Amino acid sequence: MYTLLKTIATAESYEFMYARRDFQNLLTTIPTGQTHLILDPVEITETFDEFNVVTGKQYSGQFLLVVSSDIDKGDYEDRYIDEIQPLLTGAIETIKSSLKCTGSVDIQLWRTVEVINMFDYNVDGISVTFQVLENV
Repeated sequence: MYTLLKTIATAESYEFMYARRDFQNLLTTIPTGQTHLILDPVEITETFDEFNVVTGKQYSGQFLLVVSSDIDKGDYEDRYIDEIQPLLTGAIETIKSSLKCTGSVDIQLWRTVEVINMFDYNVDGISVTFQVLENV
């Protein structure tokens, strides 16, 4: 999942970061207008057949898709319209489509939550919780 999401981020010109949340918070700046895909460590669950051969892998985790924000910006609705909504209707759909197009994965869970002023460097965007099954 790391490789797949990093490839998508690179193709879409998103900055990519893979780290635990406490390390993610150490990033001090995000350039204005730059979209970041920040992936938490991924949990991998393997399934086996009767001969102990791996038949599938389930990847579970979370990532953030965020842009830098102005802490002094107006109310929540302004942030939603300017930063969050474009990510929901564009970038998130692109990521889902890219995952579906690989042909080897099935999305089992996809939950989004809006975030504002997250981390010390104040980002707005979307937190995605996912569960993806890869058939081996």
